[in-house]
Amino acid sequence: MPEAAPASPVYEGITLRFLELCQFRRLGKVQLDIDKKTTILVGANNSGKTSVLAALRHFVADGSPFGAFDISLSQWPKLRALGKSWEALTEDPLTIVGPEELWKEQLQTLLAAMPTLDLWFDAEAGMYHYVAPFLSKFSWKGGAVGVRLRLEPATSVDELKQLAWAYHSARSPVKDMGADSLAWPIDLLDFWLREPSKLGQVRAYKLDATNNPIAGFAAYATQALAADACPIERKHLSRLIRVDFVAAQRGLGSEEADSRSASGPHRVGMFSNQLLKFARQHLNVASTGHGQRADLIKAVAEAQRDLDKKIHEAIADSVEEVRELGYPGLHDPQEIRFRTRIQTADLLDHGTAVQYSMQKESFEELLPEFSIGLGYQNLQSLSYQLVSFKAARLKPETGSPAPVHLVMIEEPEAHLHVQVQRIFPGKAHKLISPTDKDASALKSQLLISTHSSHLAHAENFDRLRYVRRIAKSAANPMPTTEVVNLGQVFGDDKKTRQFAERYFRVQHTDLLFANAAIFVEGVAERMLVPLFIERDFKTLNSRYVSFLDIGGSHAHRLKPLVEKLRIPTVIITDIDPSEEKEGKPKKNGEPTKKLVAVANTGQAGLYCGNPTLRSWHPKLQQLDDFKSPTDAQLVWNETADCLVRFAWQLPVAEADGGWPSSFEDSLVLTNVPWFKGLMDEKFDENGVEIEAPTGALGSVSKRAAEAESFPELLGALHTLMHSSFDKGDFAASIFEMVSSDEPVVCPKYIADALAWLQAQLEPNQDSMV
Repeated sequence: MPEAAPASPVYEGITLRFLELCQFRRLGKVQLDIDKKTTILVGANNSGKTSVLAALRHFVADGSPFGAFDISLSQWPKLRALGKSWEALTEDPLTIVGPEELWKEQLQTLLAAMPTLDLWFDAEAGMYHYVAPFLSKFSWKGGAVGVRLRLEPATSVDELKQLAWAYHSARSPVKDMGADSLAWPIDLLDFWLREPSKLGQVRAYKLDATNNPIAGFAAYATQALAADACPIERKHLSRLIRVDFVAAQRGLGSEEADSRSASGPHRVGMFSNQLLKFARQHLNVASTGHGQRADLIKAVAEAQRDLDKKIHEAIADSVEEVRELGYPGLHDPQEIRFRTRIQTADLLDHGTAVQYSMQKESFEELLPEFSIGLGYQNLQSLSYQLVSFKAARLKPETGSPAPVHLVMIEEPEAHLHVQVQRIFPGKAHKLISPTDKDASALKSQLLISTHSSHLAHAENFDRLRYVRRIAKSAANPMPTTEVVNLGQVFGDDKKTRQFAERYFRVQHTDLLFANAAIFVEGVAERMLVPLFIERDFKTLNSRYVSFLDIGGSHAHRLKPLVEKLRIPTVIITDIDPSEEKEGKPKKNGEPTKKLVAVANTGQAGLYCGNPTLRSWHPKLQQLDDFKSPTDAQLVWNETADCLVRFAWQLPVAEADGGWPSSFEDSLVLTNVPWFKGLMDEKFDENGVEIEAPTGALGSVSKRAAEAESFPELLGALHTLMHSSFDKGDFAASIFEMVSSDEPVVCPKYIADALAWLQAQLEPNQDSMV
């Protein structure tokens, strides 16, 4: 048996593992863990997700220049101060010989105000030739490699002087027009707004790998570049990483109507555009023919020869008629020949280049691309763009393929069916990943921003990054953003994390995209609380609020997540009055105690049986301690910038202080006259008797009418609720009544909590770009 050939070494390659973005738009400092395959950015509207993707485009991708408003708002005062000093110049500083210290200080001030992006790669030792220009030490055996990218309007004192004089020259004619003048340029930012080329270029620098966030994030600190740091040629970074981007606005639907082909009046569909772009890049015959398909070249050449011959035959008669006019003469060219040039891409440059057959292998029932659904068009376009990105990466114009390929997709869920959204991340990563064994060291990574809970929850928490707004404060005068790795929220508590992931996946909750959250106890609250908000809390109704139907026995398990999201949260739960009774003895015979739910009719010694209220907040045990809560007992604020308002049943003044133990009890005690009135004899406008309600609502109304006291009513309701009572039917009946403008009052303990939440969501100036 022949001896097996030695296995060739398989390199793990290089992956982008971490990025740190500073002073870009309103992102003060954003640190983002990058998954080896797919990273998904989630968060509320206007939280900064788009800015993260835009920054990567500006710094790494080609053809996306910076603008003045990309500079952090927090740095504007420093830059305006520089502009003021340049206004005072009396002559071109390049023509003056003198001390340079002031200009060196100004250069450092300018550079310190510019946006930066740190990229941290994890590279195997076998990939040395890609990362060598960025290594901070001569001895390297694999590991972290850091690169800083910085926007630099000036790279030297001389360049700074040129910029200063250019600004001075533009500002001089208008600087005396007064503070209210809007003549350009108002200040240095306004100067760059019209002259973006004066913002200079992005330059790359190596970072010290001994201080890196990959091996030890706890000890990692943002590095400061030395004033004399030497830049590295950008071509080395281009050889290391390729970045492609798919924007959210992809010309769907009516937007396509304005698009016209160069060769005719018919619009070219999205998929056709992708094919056209691909053809121009990869199929047209180049002068060398390098990288082209031989069979396609041959087909085009034969078609071109036949076309030349047909054209010559078609116009031969007209050429002979021209000869009668004396042309061509003796010294003129004697023969007219035709040589067409067929460009492959032009063959697809029309509105019906791509057609869809209604029956397999049928060439008769064909529909043009723009006649199919938007979702299908979007999926086709997205898929082909990703395939095109991979093809361009594997066959670059010069050199070898970049070992790291980062593809960013902004909101891919547009027009996609829910089922497609769920599988999209996995399928998309396959489309951009090389399949050949020879390309095993070429890594492909996806970075997706989304507002779709279906897409986000298709992945586990390890791949989700929550982009969270941080309001301005005394310590941070400008609002900013932080990114939370949701995979680390629950720490080593795998059971709780598994519960949260499954709950999110099954419920498709939009918690990760909301501005506030309301946890409710059961089906009745889930149906009726949003209706009370719509009716009684108009401002709150216009906010993005997520409702989670999760009872008091489980709400506390999401505490770590609430602490990280830090959005205003209300937890509406039941007080669960209970008596302590003997439980089942342990195996060793040791007695145990258990809490058993009972009706609260005013008896002493009752306990609160709700795990969330007992273990999260306010951590009280005796029921009487919950009767008159203080503000501190109602609002949990142990984590900075995280407020959670708890709401449980409280004594009802309208019922002589009767204390309900569930939402249904509280609703009845708050509206006893209304429930009793449902059993009264009534007639409609035509004199026909209105029947009394039946089902769950009828059972409650009957007990309300029959009870002679509030304690008696509470006992009757407790017995009813713990029997075969259908809470869903009861909630649906009340929902119908409230929708018909019946005067059903929201229980006060809930109304107070909703009023608190509405106040927390009052608009301010903390919006993000």
